[in-house]
Amino acid sequence: MKWIKEHPYCLLLLYLPCYLAAFFIIDRLPLEHTIIRCPLDDLIPFNQYMIIPYAVWYAWFPGWLLYFLLKSREEFIRLALVMFSGMTISLLIYVIWPNGIDLREPITGTDICSRALILIREADTPYGVCPSIHISTITAIMLVIHDTKLPDFTPTVKGYCLVITLLIAWATMATKQHSILDVAAGAALSAVLYYGLLLAEKKRGKRV
Repeated sequence: MKWIKEHPYCLLLLYLPCYLAAFFIIDRLPLEHTIIRCPLDDLIPFNQYMIIPYAVWYAWFPGWLLYFLLKSREEFIRLALVMFSGMTISLLIYVIWPNGIDLREPITGTDICSRALILIREADTPYGVCPSIHISTITAIMLVIHDTKLPDFTPTVKGYCLVITLLIAWATMATKQHSILDVAAGAALSAVLYYGLLLAEKKRGKRV
């Protein structure tokens, strides 16, 4: 409790359980969905092994939130504001403009990656996909990493983070969890929010 009192901005993390509850409720609403698809989606081959980088996201986004929470107040707040704003906007879009994909085909493999992907698909319906929250979160993280001045982040470390970010993004399409349109929209959403926040900070003459 003492640490929380000294770091009250950590309470921003209380948004996450609210987001998860809202996501799963919206994901299962009986709505009429617009199907998101473009010709480029058919050029991306399905690959069940890409579930590995896809699943990295489940540790990647909470891990970086925790890292910046402990290392940098300014960058934690910036990341949380951009990430959580993107999540909220995405959920609102899913309600106002229900959308989904029809890219998923039956998985016939019996290897561990195929079974893992089947489990993820059972938990995650093919609805509420554009913009991709998977992509908006990793874009927000990468933008903060790119701009951070923390000494841990050498150009090599930033390069590794970029590679992992791109692998996660590709995995969302190679596992047929998202259309390339979802990916583009998710990345654009976080970019607009991030640079909009920086512009607001600049006009105020101070950082968050």
